[in-house]
Amino acid sequence: MPMVSIMLCLFFRLDEDGKVLMPEEVLYRAVQSVNMSHDAAHAQMDVKFRSLICCGLNEQVLHLWLETLCSCQDIVEKWYHPWSFLRSPGWVQIKCELRVLTQFAFRLNVLHEIPKRKSVQREVLESVRDMLIKHYLYSWDL
Repeated sequence: MPMVSIMLCLFFRLDEDGKVLMPEEVLYRAVQSVNMSHDAAHAQMDVKFRSLICCGLNEQVLHLWLETLCSCQDIVEKWYHPWSFLRSPGWVQIKCELRVLTQFAFRLNVLHEIPKRKSVQREVLESVRDMLIKHYLYSWDL
């Protein structure tokens, strides 16, 4: 696929076949992406959650994700207390507030909270340097 087609697919949330992705599909892909990138770094669930929120803001679908979640009674009843705001009709108010955020173009870094890994070569160099220093310091005959 030419580079321009790939960029258009990404920009307009199209899959490789050119069809528009539903918010549920974007959510599924975002969850997969966050899990893959964050599991390697052993990130905590709260970090994954904040990264998922960043994905939703970047894609301008956060309000649609909330609607998807709250529309599924089985999930809401399983994971939220009876007195939870998301189990009341009040979740629609939150959705309306989140919809306002679609007026802004977010470009948040999903990997912001993931510590940056040193390059493997740099790690090897530091290990060798430490080994040589220790060898030099402790190899003296006293």
